Amino acid sequence: MQKLAQDEPSRRRHLMILVGIAFLIAIGWQILTGSRSLVSFHTEDDAFTLTGPGGTSAVIAYADIEDIRSTDSFDPGTASGGGKAGSVCYGTWENDSIGTYTAFVDTDIDTVILVETFDGTYAFNYEDENATRELAAALPDFADQ
Repeated sequence: MQKLAQDEPSRRRHLMILVGIAFLIAIGWQILTGSRSLVSFHTEDDAFTLTGPGGTSAVIAYADIEDIRSTDSFDPGTASGGGKAGSVCYGTWENDSIGTYTAFVDTDIDTVILVETFDGTYAFNYEDENATRELAAALPDFADQ
């Protein structure tokens, strides 16, 4: 009985060490994967720029835009010249609904914006669900200017 009483502080100390290690691992994982900065979106006077992992980027002139729409059920399909970094699809992809397109899509975000131009289709989302929805609503106004 006395041995059990002596073991209790040791168990608590080991438990605190394990909790501390788990906490450090969780923080490290959040730093490595928690950022939505893998896709960036920047507006300019006559175009917007998408930048993604793997050195991918696209400049889309507003004058070249033929259609802008968003979807909440997007299947990225398969990479045909692109890749995947974490949950972000980047580069050239293909799917059954739009064919070949340029991806800047975080598959953890349901909403995807599709922009069709005379030279191709671009699929992207940005930061989180709300930011992507707001951007989908505002982008046609940029394109009309």
